[in-house]
Amino acid sequence: MTDPQASQHHEHHLRTPTSELPHEEKIKRQRRHLQILTGVMLLVLAMLVYAALSDLDSWAEWVVFGGICATAVGAVVAVNTAD
Repeated sequence: MTDPQASQHHEHHLRTPTSELPHEEKIKRQRRHLQILTGVMLLVLAMLVYAALSDLDSWAEWVVFGGICATAVGAVVAVNTAD
């Protein structure tokens, strides 16, 4: 049971919009977002490799898969060299 006269103040922590942050904080936030994006892209790439090894039968499917992998690796390189 709670005391009805006790203060029930809960502090809310809202994120500051990126546009209102100082430059250093903007850079830190962008780096974190890029790390998350890179991790997600690598996870998707790993899932594609697994699917390819278990399902691709013809050379045409492998060519398309190679194009997808090259694009994903290129995106990871582009994101990480944007510093």
